[in-house]
Amino acid sequence: MITDILDLGEQTTLRGQVVVVGSGIAGAEVATHLARHGRDVVLLESGRDRFDPAIQALNDVVFLAKRHRELDPDSYYHRYLPPELRGVSRVRQFGGTSNVWTGKWKYLQPSDFEPRPWVPNSGWPIAFDDLLEHYRSAAADYGFGDLEAEAQRAEIVALRSTLGASGLKMSSFYWEKTPTRTAKRFGDEMRRATNLRVILGATVTELGLDKAHRRVTTVRCRSLEGRELTVEADAIVLATGALESARLLLASNRQLPGGLGNSHNLVGRFYTDHPKHHTGTLRPGPLARQYANELQYAPKPRFCICFALDDATQQAHQLLEHVLYLKPIYETRWDSLGRLVRGRPACRDGNGAIASYRVKFVTEQVPHTDSRITLGTELDPLGQRKTVLDWRFTNQDHRSTEKILELLTQRFAEAGLGHFDFGDQPPTLDNMTDAAHQMGTTRMAHRPEEGVVDTDCRVFGTENLYVASSAVFPTGPSYSPTFTILALARRLGQHLLQTTPPAPGEVRLSSAAEDVAVPLAGTPG
Repeated sequence: MITDILDLGEQTTLRGQVVVVGSGIAGAEVATHLARHGRDVVLLESGRDRFDPAIQALNDVVFLAKRHRELDPDSYYHRYLPPELRGVSRVRQFGGTSNVWTGKWKYLQPSDFEPRPWVPNSGWPIAFDDLLEHYRSAAADYGFGDLEAEAQRAEIVALRSTLGASGLKMSSFYWEKTPTRTAKRFGDEMRRATNLRVILGATVTELGLDKAHRRVTTVRCRSLEGRELTVEADAIVLATGALESARLLLASNRQLPGGLGNSHNLVGRFYTDHPKHHTGTLRPGPLARQYANELQYAPKPRFCICFALDDATQQAHQLLEHVLYLKPIYETRWDSLGRLVRGRPACRDGNGAIASYRVKFVTEQVPHTDSRITLGTELDPLGQRKTVLDWRFTNQDHRSTEKILELLTQRFAEAGLGHFDFGDQPPTLDNMTDAAHQMGTTRMAHRPEEGVVDTDCRVFGTENLYVASSAVFPTGPSYSPTFTILALARRLGQHLLQTTPPAPGEVRLSSAAEDVAVPLAGTPG
């Protein structure tokens, strides 16, 4: 069932087996998976069904260095979104940031999990094979195309081989016709469920520990209207993204002065995003003309491809991972006339003649301890200390970006893909924007001296607190983290099924004025 915090009594205490904080893709996946398998779940969401600017303002961040992109109702780049969400990178609304997502699903590659000697702090403590079954099951359940079969399609194999001869590589992603919005996908199921309670308008402000400081026993919430709620559970999952997950751990500091999971002062550190430039163009060459149908973006759903320098080049020049996308821009009548006058051959896909391709270039950044979030002195409307973000780059980031663009320009021309035109502002880390891919602030590691969560996404130093988001990514080498977030959430859901017994048959709701037992209906196994 779905309830607003205002519909509960004053100072209500709600008890369940698992508390999930956040209703985006990770939170909705974990909560519904556990509920379907007979667990008693409480899902807490700061926002409500309708977008509320006052609640959204709780996302305000104090920037010390490079800023994120900001709300821009006139932005051409997010025309698929309502004006109040264009340029927004995090959303406090039922469905979370899935409300602004574009719907691109892409695996990380096996090499993305491996340490690279030239990239400090690189490498995951798990391998690609640890997530492969979860990528596959999610693709089947959500109705995505088969990325592994697509990689073996004859045209893709031929293009990959041609690119490889020029020191380039390519990978595919699946682009949904309608992006997954968790409020829509799971809303009816959540409303019907009797062992899954969704509480809207409930912003988590603090996590409380037991006397031994090992288990989280209480999750304290508050609404902008002043209503308070406490939730008790056997396991707690933070599915709130890299900024909010770290903020909650740091803000829960009444019992442990540095906050939860922070015995080695690593919570909030290693913050990364994907710096992005999306205003360049490519004049198509013969290879682009030959494979124009593979490069088209519509109609959706469809598989699309993206490009990068191959692994050998990256190692030889000690470069960071990156990706380049080509979006077809179709000819106007004047474009067609100009092409005929110049005697240029046409580049056509299934949608028409292509004048050029818009180039989106995205790069990885080095994870390092000084790029981080902390808590400031300024308070938000709930009396919580605001998040301070110091998003920093290293000299290696700058050198890598410059060299990547030089080599991509050279090799695209040599391969016959075409010629770039970045105008008066070629991509630099100074003029690139964020990609709304916040990562790394509770990074996964084998030991607490190296990270914040273990390979099960459990916060070090606790027995029952987990993080389900890109906050746990040690590195973010490939663009589009959403599929890996979903795969990690599925993996965590299975772990929690093994460690949390089925519900005993009822969930108890108590407040200062009442103590009511609510029976649980049977749920599918």
